Amino acid sequence: MAESTKRTRLSPEARSNQILDVAKQAIANNGLQAFSLKKLVADAGISEPLLFHYFSSRIDLLQQLLIREYENYLDSIRSSLNNAKTLEGVCKVFVARNYDHIDEDWVMDILLEDPEVAPAVENQRAEHHKQRRKLLINVVAKDINVDRKKAAMLVRMASAASMAAAKYAHENKVPRERAIQIVMDFIDQGFKSQTGK
Repeated sequence: MAESTKRTRLSPEARSNQILDVAKQAIANNGLQAFSLKKLVADAGISEPLLFHYFSSRIDLLQQLLIREYENYLDSIRSSLNNAKTLEGVCKVFVARNYDHIDEDWVMDILLEDPEVAPAVENQRAEHHKQRRKLLINVVAKDINVDRKKAAMLVRMASAASMAAAKYAHENKVPRERAIQIVMDFIDQGFKSQTGK
């Protein structure tokens, strides 16, 4: 008697994540324009009714994917910041994030460019940017003893330098740790030149 293989049923959360994982990979590989629910159903090995049990439409699925990816991104930043106790540590978190951002298949950016999908995280994103700016400005103002207005300008300059350097490092194959250290040295010297002024 041949043994029958019993299919394991996924929990609703696991099934939803499985569908979102397949959608993420499809978008990373082919872009958002080529993304279709029919292809997703085939790639995920599920039925169309099951897909619509979890997601009411293409936009709903894409918004849920964006929410999940954005929450993962925020969790990663929060976790890294919990271990950062100094100005250098806090800056390194964001410099490394800028570098890694370019290195990844950044599906989140693709989704944020879609005007129907992006509103799903609009409020959360605005709040995160506000908190991040406030954190950086406070740490810079305190650490190098400058007023908040000057600290805000220094943070903006450091951020722009970090993003530009990350792009350059990827285009010119500068190793991650080396690129991050160069940016950190640049920011450190810039901050030191303004200490107590």
